[in-house]
Amino acid sequence: MKEGMSTPPTDQPAVDETEESRRFRKLDGIDYKRGAIDYPQKLAPSDRHHLLTKPFYNLAHRHSEKYEGEGPDADTHRHFSDFANMAVALALPAGARILDVGCGAGWLCEYFARFGYHVTGVDISPTLIELARERLQRVPYRVDEETNLNYQFFVHDIEIAALPETFDAVICYDALHHFEDEDAVFANLRAMLNYGGLLFVLEGERPPAGSASAEELRGVMRQYQTLESPFSREYLLTLLRTHGFTVVGDYLGISGLFEREAFAAERIMQEQAGFNYLLCKKVAAVGPASMPNTRAPGKLRADINLEQELPRVIGRAARLEFYLIVKNTGDTLWLIDRYAPPGTVRLATKLFDETNNLLEEVHGVPALPRAVAPGEQVRLKVTRTAPAMTGTYTLKIDLIDQDICWFEERGSEPLAVTFAVANDS
Repeated sequence: MKEGMSTPPTDQPAVDETEESRRFRKLDGIDYKRGAIDYPQKLAPSDRHHLLTKPFYNLAHRHSEKYEGEGPDADTHRHFSDFANMAVALALPAGARILDVGCGAGWLCEYFARFGYHVTGVDISPTLIELARERLQRVPYRVDEETNLNYQFFVHDIEIAALPETFDAVICYDALHHFEDEDAVFANLRAMLNYGGLLFVLEGERPPAGSASAEELRGVMRQYQTLESPFSREYLLTLLRTHGFTVVGDYLGISGLFEREAFAAERIMQEQAGFNYLLCKKVAAVGPASMPNTRAPGKLRADINLEQELPRVIGRAARLEFYLIVKNTGDTLWLIDRYAPPGTVRLATKLFDETNNLLEEVHGVPALPRAVAPGEQVRLKVTRTAPAMTGTYTLKIDLIDQDICWFEERGSEPLAVTFAVANDS
């Protein structure tokens, strides 16, 4: 649903909805592509200006009458929280290439470009693409003192064709419900990602028939001729699997500050359940995604290697710093989560003395940066403090499938590094 739009009087939809419908029923007799192209010209001047400033706006002139009270409205609050949450969930390395599908006026592109990512935005509306370029050109600062923002925008219909390049991540932020041919869209999204590439989807769920939200969506379609056709959650998940994606993060978008004494997690979860925040990974070039994950693992194997050899002798209580290359050589997708629920993968190290006594055991430090599919690898920086006593020690490095097993228990070979601690010379 377009932000800031009023809902005109309602009448009956062209086709009655049913609970079995996979998507919210569109109204017949509308050219939705033309509507998406012409939409900006139908906005009032204040709403057109808001396209250049989203998610900021002048609180003295609210862009929607449905919000009351002081401070930013609930949708704006959600957008700010969503952007930060997406950036953390994607955990992309510096300089990664991101595609924003249905970028509109480029507000999400601006956010990610300011982190130094290489951002591409596409939209079917030439007017919105012009606004996006203007928006980014007006950003007064570089990423740092030497680095310009890196962005590009194209007028492009993602239902017709993929772009002739690939990206590290594709974001569909509240955009998929505007497309009529969802299968074509997902096929083109898959074509623009390499194996292991990330897709982040945010979509509100199809509202119940007869609800106020359903009436509002129909009103927007009549007034602006834009398609407002959200998916049922089940259908959205089916589309992802069918087109080679597996969900590696299924989130609730929790935003806001909560009184400690009044915190009610169940109520908050119920209020947020109408939005799907899905972090997905491409695991199939053709056909549907079919791969075990670490909640019900198949073959758990890891190839763990030092990027460079450790010194054979180090000083007492010296700082150890080294890099590991960890490759998934099994058939199972490794899931991750900062809170380590069952079925997620963590690095684990054990330190033994020369009599094989366990001196220290550390789990989850450092954390794996992202879910790891078979054949993928990650680079991890490990820092430890050497023992204060002289002697010979062995550092054993393995992975844990949380609350299920150590990888070694399933036949994977851990890495063992032996070193001596001596008096400082």
